[in-house]
Order: sequence, then structure tokens, then C-alpha cells
Amino acid sequence: MAEIAPARILRSDHQALHTLSDILAENVRCVPQAPAARDGRVALNWSELARLSEGYAALLAARGIGFGDRVALWLPNCVDYLALTFACARLGAIAVHVNTRFRTTEVGHLLERSKARALVTAWGFAPVDFPALLAEIPAAQRASLECVIGRHATAQNIGGHPVVRLAPAERCADRAQPEAPCLTFTTSGTTSAPKLVLHRQRSIARHARDVAAVLQMSAPGTTVLAAVPLCGTFGLAFAMAAAAGGAHIVLLDQFDPVQAAALIREHRITHIVGSDDMLSRIAEAADGQPFESLRFSGFASFTPKAAENVAFADALQMRPRGLYGSSEAQALFAFAPDARRTSDGGVPASPEAEFRIADPDTATRLREGEDGELLLRAPSLFDGYLDNPEATSRAFTKDGFFRSGDLACRVEPGFVYKTRLGDGLRLGGFLVNPEEIESFLQALPEVAQAQVVAVERGSERVAFAFIVARPQCEPDEAELLAACRSALAAYKRPARIVTLESFPTTVSPNGVKIQRAKLRDMASAMMNSAG
Repeated sequence: MAEIAPARILRSDHQALHTLSDILAENVRCVPQAPAARDGRVALNWSELARLSEGYAALLAARGIGFGDRVALWLPNCVDYLALTFACARLGAIAVHVNTRFRTTEVGHLLERSKARALVTAWGFAPVDFPALLAEIPAAQRASLECVIGRHATAQNIGGHPVVRLAPAERCADRAQPEAPCLTFTTSGTTSAPKLVLHRQRSIARHARDVAAVLQMSAPGTTVLAAVPLCGTFGLAFAMAAAAGGAHIVLLDQFDPVQAAALIREHRITHIVGSDDMLSRIAEAADGQPFESLRFSGFASFTPKAAENVAFADALQMRPRGLYGSSEAQALFAFAPDARRTSDGGVPASPEAEFRIADPDTATRLREGEDGELLLRAPSLFDGYLDNPEATSRAFTKDGFFRSGDLACRVEPGFVYKTRLGDGLRLGGFLVNPEEIESFLQALPEVAQAQVVAVERGSERVAFAFIVARPQCEPDEAELLAACRSALAAYKRPARIVTLESFPTTVSPNGVKIQRAKLRDMASAMMNSAG
């Protein structure tokens, strides 16, 4: 495709998109009968999707959900998920997006912190029994829940919460406002539990408009494959951009490369996004036949074999292009230019976005080519961390730039992303704060201290844990690993849990510090010797 740069939206009316309701209303006005969204069960045009969304808003309103209330969405990709996101926005409610890979510990923390009044989940989704997991969450963490709304529900009660079947109700008023709180994503921060990134409707709608412009999603025949989960910013920002362009959204409830390849050919998919590994697996499923309909394949580098994976996808005419984004700035914040098409980072989608590279300690602006912290100011930025003003204050400079915590350098016409400044772990396509895993391990009876690092195992990056036992305890690695399997998402589960007498330390001007670099070396040696 042509050089990526902020482009003029094909329908000038899109300049008026300030809320999620505006997006639906614009498509009903301009392309009411055009295909809007489909999954394995249903296919709707834009008029039908708008009516479904309004019906779901009425259902939520009938359960007492109103402006500012929190509604947890714990669902696989489906048309209902998309409609519910618009429904919450119509009420001015906050959609709390719950990662489908989360298990009891993570979902419990999220429900407790978000104070969600309702949770919408699915029955009959083969890979995950969401209702069974919900019932296992301690009642205290579910205390704010007043009801569970079930897609294809087969129960009337879960853990004392009444279950209401997901079905559209009567019409209800549109209370969407540009400055209304809209949704949250979970992200790892400096605490043991994830922070909740709060966006207002204006930031979601404006970013959707800007990305739709860059990717020319208003062009006739634009069809996107939503294979990345909508519960995160990567999947949702892409779907919202497609909606802002009036494109056709084909939803895949769980990633399967063979099915994805078949859908690309069946529906003449023009746009997809995913990790480098996802693109490579789709390319492998192509069986040597190019994907001629694709105009854009956006990727984020999550594996050590990223360059090899991207080259493989490029050979199948997938036209991969590097991206940059975060929960706070939203995914698809920047697109790699042609000169560096397969690099991470790029040119911001919004013509109003600003960025600078600064020394992380002194905040001094650095020159082109010098590595430093990436600072951002843009319409797509989040409003703050939900119910956490202290963390919000720390995240911004005095002049309003978001401190991304990412190492990058300016290379005209944009920037190149290098890595995280701190010790964040990139596992299974997600950025994970090691303290999330460490706090879980330290809550186990035998564990006094825990440290978690990332290590390469073949072509993947996995967590590797070191622990120090409590006095007179002899932790069993198999039992600890089993505890992790029952409570943590698969990508967070350590590949090994090794007991040490003590952690390696060093004395610095700021005190005694654990040598995480030495732990990484030890983990790598152990993993290699085991292989």
C-alpha cells in the first residue's frame, strides 16, 4: 500500500465523530444496509447492529446500570461483544474489558478493583468455562456484582448472583457524551495488581477516526479480520477504527491460523492485525498461496523470531507493517513508514499527536538517534488510572506528556521503539509486570520471596521464577507449578520455579538491590541445560 501517513478521511462527516454512538449513527445514516459485523453465529448490517446495541443498552438500564457505572465484559470475540461495547457507551457506563486468558486470581482482583455492578460472560465457550471460574472467585471479590448477564446462559444463579439471559430489551435514550468515561483496559504497573486504564469516549472515537483515515477504511470493500481479542487495546482499537470507517468486521472467537486463512479468502479480507507469530502462522496455513486481497497486515513484535516471521508473511503478500501502541495511548498509535516498514514504532496516526525522546532521569530532550524514554501527547491518550490519582500523576510530565516507560529513539519521520525501560516481561504477546506473578507466589504458604524474569525457550519467551522458602519449608516445584496453572493465565505461568537460599544482590548508592540481570543469566543457563 502507499506510504503510511495521516490521511484525509473519505467521508468528511467523520470529523464529527466524538462518541461511540456517533460512529453507529453515522454508519446508519450513510451505509445502513452495508455488512457491519459477523461471527460464526450471526451476520448484521449497520442498522441491525445499531438496533442490537440499543437493545443491550436497554437491558443494562433495566438492571439499574446508568451513567458512570462499571460493567465487566468477559467474552470471546463475537458480534455481541461489539454491540455491548457500544451499549455501555450509549448509557455513559464504563465497560471493564476482562482478558479471556485471565483466571480466578486475576478476574477476582479486577472485579474487586473495578467495583463492577454487572458482569457479562458466555456459556458454552469450549476453551474456557467462564461461569465455573466465576463461581470459584472469593465472594468478597464479587461483592459489588449485582447480576451476571449470560450469553446463552443455562443457569439462574452463580455464587449468589442472579443470572439474566443476554437478550435485547426495549429502546432507551442515548446518554453518550464525549467526556463521559468509556472503558478500561488492564495494564501492568508498579503495583502487584494491574492498573485499570480509563479512556473517555472522545479518545476512543477520535483515535478510531484517525486510524480509519490512515488505513483508508472507508474505501469500498474494506473488510477486516478481528482475530485479536477485543478485551485488549490491540483488538478493540482495530475494531473501532473499522467501525469508524464503516468497514465490514469479521470476528474470530479464538485464534486458529487455518480458520483465519480460510476467512481471509472467503471474505476477501483487506486488513488484519496481530503479533508477528500470528502473521507467520497464518502465512504457514496459506500453503504457499498468496493472500491477494490483503492491503494491510499490522504487527507488533512479540517473539525473538520476529524478523523471520515477518519476512515469511511478506513472502505471502501479506504486506506486514510495524506498529506501536499501549493501553494508555491505544494500539495503532503509530505506523512504521515505508522506509522502515517492518520495524516497531513509526509515525503517529493523529496529525495532532506529539512525541519526544527524553533522558528518563533528567527529562532532557535528546537528539535524533539517541535512545531515551518515549513521551507522548495526543488525542488518543487515556484519562488516567481508574480510582488511582497517585499513579495517574506519576504517569505524566508537568507539561502533559505521558511517560510511556518505553525506550525509543527519534528517526525521521517518526520514532523507533527499542524495548521497555524497566523489567517488564513480554510474554505470550502481553506485557506483564513481574510483580503480578511474584505477588501470587509470595502468597503461597511455603514462599517467602519471589523474583520472576523472562527467558527464551526455543522460539518463545517464558517466565522463570526464583523463590526463597519460608523457614522450615521445603517447597515442591511441581506443587507450585500446579498452583500457578489453576490461578494464572497460561502465558504468566512460570516454566520453572527454582528455590534459592538467597537472591544475588549488589550494594548501590540507593541501597541493596537484587541483581535481576544475574537471575536472567541463571535462568537462561538452567533452561538451556534442560533443553
